Amino acid sequence: MKKLKIITILLIGLVISGCSGRKVVEDDDDSYIEETSSSIEESSSYGDDEVFYEPRESTSTSESVDENTKATEEPKDQAKGKIEVIKTKNGNFKVELTDGWQSVETKELSDNADVSLKNTANEEYYMVLSEAKKDFDSFDAFKNSVDLSDLGERTDEKKETIKYNELKGERRMFTATKDDVEVFYIYDLMESKDHYLQCISWTLADKKENNKDDMIKIMNSLVELQK
Repeated sequence: MKKLKIITILLIGLVISGCSGRKVVEDDDDSYIEETSSSIEESSSYGDDEVFYEPRESTSTSESVDENTKATEEPKDQAKGKIEVIKTKNGNFKVELTDGWQSVETKELSDNADVSLKNTANEEYYMVLSEAKKDFDSFDAFKNSVDLSDLGERTDEKKETIKYNELKGERRMFTATKDDVEVFYIYDLMESKDHYLQCISWTLADKKENNKDDMIKIMNSLVELQK
């Protein structure tokens, strides 16, 4: 399982051991339809005070939400973002980069990330890590291996079951406080045809209200392409 740890500097970044090569190419596919989350179940939990973390934690029952039904419609005259296809050793992924987002070198966020994106102006970050299904007995086993306790004290945690673009799984949204720094996370544990995915987006907590919708939009644009 890929290990993940967080460091806090002027901007929030993630560093992960290991390496996953990738290649970015542009795609003019305009067929993407955005899907957004709907109802959310609230729950609260707390972690320890370790500085670094490995993202593994057991899950609890949450309210089901089907994101295949769009909650909102984009204005017809609103321009779509740029489509990028990111090719990696583990799989190929497509995302829609809205204003301000750009693909960055893998090591900037994580040596193991299949997808590494950032929006510097808004201090938003997004990464995807994939694991082969054969390495786990089931999706529940994958979820149970995720431990978020080292993120710090987690508050205002919400969970929902989601589906988008042939991916299905669980979304967690929470604020984690570590060394007096508050970070807002959207953390998806997803299942695709061949992989289990950790899809993580984050920003500073005081930017949550401004950035949350944009973070969700780019996360919901993720598509795993068949090789």
